[in-house]
Amino acid sequence: MARHRIRIIHVFRTTRSIEIEVEADDEYDAREGVSSGAVDTPDFDDPRWQTGWDLQNEEMGPA
Repeated sequence: MARHRIRIIHVFRTTRSIEIEVEADDEYDAREGVSSGAVDTPDFDDPRWQTGWDLQNEEMGPA
């Protein structure tokens, strides 16, 4: 028997979500404010972000 080097690749889908309160006349204006950048959104490393990981694919082949 011989040794063979195999590479395993995992492809993940990551979903991050956070709920924030936005002061606006209505929900549409609140969304517009966030989309346009007029409303500050939490930093990437804000601990309130919730992250989920889903394995989408696994591939194997020679290294």
